Amino acid sequence: MQPVHLIILTHGLYGSSLNLAAVKEELVNLSTPDIPLSPSTSTSASNSSDRAIETVIYLPEGIKGARTWDGIDVCAYRIVEEIDREIERLEDEGKDVVGFSVMGYSLGGLISRYIIGILHSRQPSFFLRHKPISFSTAATPHLGVLKYGTLANTVVHTVGRQLFSRSGRQIYCLDKEPEWGGRGLLELMSDPDHVFIQALKLFPKVMIIANGCQDQTVPYPTASFSSQDPFSDLSTVDVETDDDHIVQSWKKVEQPDPDDLPVDHSMEDTTEWKGRRRQPLPPPFMVFPWPVNYLLFLIFPLLLPFVLVYLAGAITLHNFHSRKRIRSHRDSLDRQPLLVPSSTSLADTMESATQEIRDTLSNSVRPSTSIDGTSTPPLSDPVEHGTSAPLLLTPAQKLMISNLNDAIPHAERVIAWFPWAYNSHAMLICRDTKRFPWQEDGRGVVRKWAKFTYQAGIDQIEGSDGSVRFDGRTGQ
Repeated sequence: MQPVHLIILTHGLYGSSLNLAAVKEELVNLSTPDIPLSPSTSTSASNSSDRAIETVIYLPEGIKGARTWDGIDVCAYRIVEEIDREIERLEDEGKDVVGFSVMGYSLGGLISRYIIGILHSRQPSFFLRHKPISFSTAATPHLGVLKYGTLANTVVHTVGRQLFSRSGRQIYCLDKEPEWGGRGLLELMSDPDHVFIQALKLFPKVMIIANGCQDQTVPYPTASFSSQDPFSDLSTVDVETDDDHIVQSWKKVEQPDPDDLPVDHSMEDTTEWKGRRRQPLPPPFMVFPWPVNYLLFLIFPLLLPFVLVYLAGAITLHNFHSRKRIRSHRDSLDRQPLLVPSSTSLADTMESATQEIRDTLSNSVRPSTSIDGTSTPPLSDPVEHGTSAPLLLTPAQKLMISNLNDAIPHAERVIAWFPWAYNSHAMLICRDTKRFPWQEDGRGVVRKWAKFTYQAGIDQIEGSDGSVRFDGRTGQ
């Protein structure tokens, strides 16, 4: 059978697979540079003249739009069903999924962590048959939504926690379930004794991508599970980046030189800021050509009441349908011993399966190589940080930080740097470059993310002679 490296790409809240089109494009370019990109959900890409492994990229379609409101766990179960169908389809075509990688953007990263927990909880574990290759997330709120000691953040936090149905309660850490010992889902998913962390530890390659600044949706600390936010006050740090806008190093500036402090360049003709734009890009509704942009600005106060009524109605309707879908899901789902093991024997079985997979991986892992001859070492936080707004972490979030860092010490951190963006969350993955061309600035980060996942498949599956190695056996 043709060996396959299956890569799952999961989008974020209220998104769709189209959001990850740029990531898919870069993966396809790496695998089959001479074959045009297919618009289909599943894309097979192989270069038989160079590699024995075929790369299959799959973007789930079952959680698009408001369906992501139904809960991280519910979305994960839906995607697992799609994964099973995709593997069955590949097997019908004479293909064998020998390697498995997961890439998650924003909320999709949390869904991905739940997915691998479901797969590992199976008896026997999914990963005994399909080797875990790489796990990576980009701008994922691993700690949930953070609180800062500012009035604006307090208002946003107060309003936001009422939105997005079950998923909203989970990312705001309001879902204290009795069956989980009174803990929220995110806290449970960081428990080192639970299946989610056990599954995460199985992946020999892990990458965590975070925006260092200007991400109004998922700030740096929650995206990188860090207890500090060294970039909250840009005047206190000196950052060095490469041409792809990826941070290479930074240091704390004790007493900034007045000449280095931000100044008003609104009257200048130049649009350069340290080789790039000086001022943050405006909100999306302000990018229309003159005079439409100014007209919108003037009439916006008149439109605001209608906009608020529309949003309130849409949110209420989405929450209503979400609750119906959640009830339907619970009625149709046979409870599996995933969240609360029902017996000691089950826990022992899980531990045995985990150890067996680890032994297999330790015998088959090959030294990593870089696809372009360079590498970026993991970055760690400075010992001290200056901050303009205190980061208010809960005890549960502090525990998540400790557990996640202990679980994946080998994770590579990538910090993107877009200080000129109004909101760098979408720019990080070039989410919609047709409507917003400036998001193309994130192409370098997307390319690095794709290279990481593709290279991991080569390092962990293919032998130096082009053969495929899996579970100690070799197949041509």
